Amino acid sequence: MKLLKNTLTSVLILLAVFVTYEAFFIDNTPLNYFSSKSASSTVYVENGVSGIVTITDPSLHKTVWFNISFYPLETGSGVIVSKNGYIITAFHVIGDPESNTINVLKTMSDDDIKTYVEQAAVSTYLSNYNPQLGAELSGNDMVSQSNLSANTRTTTDLLIQNNLISVKYYKQVIKVKFSSATGIKPLNAQLVDVGNSGSDNDVALLKVNPAGRNLPALKISSHDPKNGENIRIYGYPADSNVTQSQLSVNPSTTTGSLISEVRNSHDILYYKTNASTFPGYSGGPVLNSKNEVIGILIYGIQSKGSFLQQIKSRYGLFLSSNYIIQICRENEVPIDIT
Repeated sequence: MKLLKNTLTSVLILLAVFVTYEAFFIDNTPLNYFSSKSASSTVYVENGVSGIVTITDPSLHKTVWFNISFYPLETGSGVIVSKNGYIITAFHVIGDPESNTINVLKTMSDDDIKTYVEQAAVSTYLSNYNPQLGAELSGNDMVSQSNLSANTRTTTDLLIQNNLISVKYYKQVIKVKFSSATGIKPLNAQLVDVGNSGSDNDVALLKVNPAGRNLPALKISSHDPKNGENIRIYGYPADSNVTQSQLSVNPSTTTGSLISEVRNSHDILYYKTNASTFPGYSGGPVLNSKNEVIGILIYGIQSKGSFLQQIKSRYGLFLSSNYIIQICRENEVPIDIT
């Protein structure tokens, strides 16, 4: 195998060296099939918060209680890797959404969760009770004229400053929805482990309780894919119109081939593919012609570097399955490795 190395430097979550290579053997088996098992093993992941909040509005002389049962912050995809309920997804799907905007992988702290619960309650209050609350508290009419997101943040800060908002309870909630073919209703997931954020290892391990049912788990390949090898990706695009009340979902799929290796400054191995990928596919499985998982898509963390921004808009990046195997072994998860 001949290696040609090009070093690219950018300020980004993936400070990467793109390595193109030539393989002695390439599996070019046509991927003109749609595997029902692979689709059934691909899940829809929602990262959100829940909590109980009170807001006091001095203008309306009222205090309102909010029971936030679930407020979604981020959505993505995942893959079942063990029949007893273990699921692999991307770290950034279940991490802190605010940190994602600055290209940092981070789990949500208690303070983060509390803030999101406050903002969820304030957003609901502004929409249903008093959209002018921020302007009334600040004396600045421009507050209420901003978009809902900006108005929510400003109003939340003002309520905190004036001791007019109180959070009684808060927690992170990760929901998993299954393919309609499984007949399984949505389940809450426990966050078991995540990859090393310091090295941008964008992988996370979840656990659901299937209540005695065997989930359709996929096999994990321990073999490195080859340049030119055909691949298929399953996932749930962000614009797939999945609603909170929807009990089951069906994934989309896209095909392409592997075109190069990508290593970041911490030597984390990714692969670049020419398959069309979209936000929401993050965490979805990348499969070879044998329907074995060779990686998970990590599309969604955007580069700040102009060159790599162009790369990410044209190509999908996926994390090597070696990191799936690693996190499962570290947590004694029984997986089928080929």
